[in-house]
Amino acid sequence: MSTHSHGRPLAQPFAIGGGVAALAVLPFLAGNAYLEHLLVLWMLYALLALSLNIVIGYLGELTFGHAAFVGVGAYTSAILSTQLGLPPLLGLPMAGLVAAMFGLVIGYAALRVVGPQFAILTLGFGAILFTITNHWVDLTRGPMGISDIPPMAVGPLTFTAARETYYLVLVLVLATAYLCHALVSSRTGRAFLAVRENAPLAASLGINVFHTKLLGFVAATAIAGIGGAIYAHYIRVITPDIMGVHNVAALIIVVIIGGRGTILGPILGALVYIGLLESLRVAGPLRMVIFAALLTGTVVFLPGGLVSLWQRWRNSHKAENNLPAAANGLPSTEGGAK
Repeated sequence: MSTHSHGRPLAQPFAIGGGVAALAVLPFLAGNAYLEHLLVLWMLYALLALSLNIVIGYLGELTFGHAAFVGVGAYTSAILSTQLGLPPLLGLPMAGLVAAMFGLVIGYAALRVVGPQFAILTLGFGAILFTITNHWVDLTRGPMGISDIPPMAVGPLTFTAARETYYLVLVLVLATAYLCHALVSSRTGRAFLAVRENAPLAASLGINVFHTKLLGFVAATAIAGIGGAIYAHYIRVITPDIMGVHNVAALIIVVIIGGRGTILGPILGALVYIGLLESLRVAGPLRMVIFAALLTGTVVFLPGGLVSLWQRWRNSHKAENNLPAAANGLPSTEGGAK
């Protein structure tokens, strides 16, 4: 076996460690509160995109109702803290649990159909939840929304500033990324991928396709609910607009730009999405036109997302390493001794 193949397993932990260290240092390099706020938005979008990626990337189903679960989590934690006086920290798991319960009910009804019909069903369920939130004034205060939501607090530590909130969401993003990695490496994760690639074949191998999809869908909605709760306690005011279709579209864009079915993809996609929208403010009215054109170009020329750039580079690097050996008539060292 070559030293090149020996180095790769060692390089990966170093690369991950370096990436985490860079993320930890970022707020100190931001320089002002507004850039720190953008970093929080990046991490929030990354967390929500990672949850949506479970459905789109690993189960292969397109959902238009994901923002509704973000809203359910946000409203659950906001109502518990403002009307019942519960500490925000307790609101996080409750938000995840309530969103997961909605996910279980909606998934149980919708996951029996596949393809466009599933996407339309989730859009319909999302619209129903939006309408209820908009009109149940006694509970949600309707279009006025809920304001004066207390900031997140863990013991004596209160997350009022953007920098503190960034680290809180960063921990959740890293935990979710690790869970996604562990999931894909597990038997359940392999069942997810089998269902995505060929559901009838997976069923013939003894995999319960419906239960597998339902498990993934509920897990995704639980994470979305927790993300929504953190958003509510960070922004400190929420309206039914959080459940809007534009937020669903934003999350789908983030997943596809970054690379669906990958762990790094949604995090990269969220960075590009937030970064592009902010940097294009100088374009004024043309901002969204340029943004749409750049997105279209990315989808056309990088169908595998930004992550595929790294894979292309690695493949070309591999090919270059094999060229000298092939030119000398020697066997490539890449394959190792059999």
